[in-house]
Amino acid sequence: MPRIVVKSATVMEEVNSKSGEIIRKQMAGLDLGNGYELPFSVGLGKRPAYPVGEYGIDPASFGLNEYGGLVLKRFVDLVPLPPHKAAGSPSKA
Repeated sequence: MPRIVVKSATVMEEVNSKSGEIIRKQMAGLDLGNGYELPFSVGLGKRPAYPVGEYGIDPASFGLNEYGGLVLKRFVDLVPLPPHKAAGSPSKA
């Protein structure tokens, strides 16, 4: 199952040269389970930064385009995932 990994709560800010709007974003990695993370930025708008941790994508962040294709909305909401157990660790009964 894909997961989003946030390793730093650092927020980057850019100023849109046309509108003067401040664009706030945070870097994260998309882990598809193959051992590699694809870096991408999470738009924050006026929301606070996400704490370091592992997240899934809130289903409300998905939408459809005019052709019926699946898209992510402009501001993706992340939901914390429970900590996962390391492989081979015993489970409690």
